[in-house]
Amino acid sequence: MISVKRNSEFGSLPFSETKNADIWRECFSSESERIAELGEKFMRYFMKNATREGVLFKTIKEITGDLNIPHQTLSRILKTLEDQQIIYRRNGIIGLWKE
Repeated sequence: MISVKRNSEFGSLPFSETKNADIWRECFSSESERIAELGEKFMRYFMKNATREGVLFKTIKEITGDLNIPHQTLSRILKTLEDQQIIYRRNGIIGLWKE
């Protein structure tokens, strides 16, 4: 699991844009370059569209349409982020794990 510290400068979300890139790269280091790029794109999308509590209320269909990526690719990205305990998925929502 990657350790994530709360950054009050960015509201209630524990990630900052500058700190994120390193965390995301580490998360996707064992994936292909394309998956790593799309994973970072998804996390930027997540940060922009999530609530202050770190929850994204969008369907997979909405996300794939907004990001213009295939469903299978998004599923792989989400699985990787879940395995690294960056996000969780419950009842149709995607949430950010907080420390």
